[in-house]
Amino acid sequence: MYLEQQDGEVNGEEVETVQLDTEADTDRGVDVTRELLVEEGVDAIVGPVSSAVAIAMMGIVEAESSAVWLNANAGDYRVTEEGCLDYHFRTSFNDWQTSAPLAEWVYDNVADNVCLTYADYAFGQNSKNFFSEAFEEAGGEIVEEVGIPLGTSDYAPYLGDVENSGADAIYSFFAGSDAVNYVNDLTSLGIHEEMTQTASGFMFSEDTLPSQGSEAAGMYSLLHYTSTIESDRNQAFVDEYNDLYDASANVYACQGYDSGQAFGAAVEDAGGSDPDDLVDALSGMELDSPRGNFQFNPDTHEAIQDMHVLEVVESDGEDAVENEVTETIEMVEGPDWGCSL
Repeated sequence: MYLEQQDGEVNGEEVETVQLDTEADTDRGVDVTRELLVEEGVDAIVGPVSSAVAIAMMGIVEAESSAVWLNANAGDYRVTEEGCLDYHFRTSFNDWQTSAPLAEWVYDNVADNVCLTYADYAFGQNSKNFFSEAFEEAGGEIVEEVGIPLGTSDYAPYLGDVENSGADAIYSFFAGSDAVNYVNDLTSLGIHEEMTQTASGFMFSEDTLPSQGSEAAGMYSLLHYTSTIESDRNQAFVDEYNDLYDASANVYACQGYDSGQAFGAAVEDAGGSDPDDLVDALSGMELDSPRGNFQFNPDTHEAIQDMHVLEVVESDGEDAVENEVTETIEMVEGPDWGCSL
């Protein structure tokens, strides 16, 4: 979308895009990265989705040192802790940002004790650990943890432990179909009537809310983007996206768009696509993002950005819901994980 708005050109040069599928497989991800860097000679890599693939990619990106890597979705903090790559820039988020900052808000506004539920894989584990540490630091108590296998279709066998925990609130990490199935089972059992549901924002993003419907109303989450952010910049982005794709902009669209913005601005600033010049241009760069304030941390190349506390509210239309911004935590930076570039 960004490139289309620029008539396919950046700094007077036509931009060619090459798309390859990692298949969410680490070996395939390494092969794809090598093909892009060595055979295609790309100036920038945008992606991947999977954090496991991102971690596997680090070695080849560092070894080749021939392109910048605009990480448009993979949020595992270990890309920075273990990689700390000059060529890596996070145009998305890290798993600390979408979990830990919500903890103090939950403690102050919802409950002083929670039960943790999470998809039991690396990202879910990271999210519940970061939230737990911050919640206990704020003075709260974790009364129960319930890890649930990724891809579970029936959550009822696990929700008994949640209901019996005695907690006043729940903090969760689920995404995609897991988020839909979890919320549907939670509400069908009536647990949400006794315990306030909070979560990382991927549980209630624009790709899951239509299937969750009004049952999700009154639940809270934290995310760096939602289409209902009330700003002229975001409204223009939402309208343009809908005009082009006849669909609602979501967090993934915003991350992709900002990757395009970052690449275009870096090439213009550097006067070309030399990778080291692009690194210099991107380090500390601010973007006019639909999400709000955004800047690359010059020391870690992580995103420093606004995080939004969201409440699911009913909107116009039968069983329709949307995220409403309850509070914005400005310019959330996060740990440096020992990385100093």
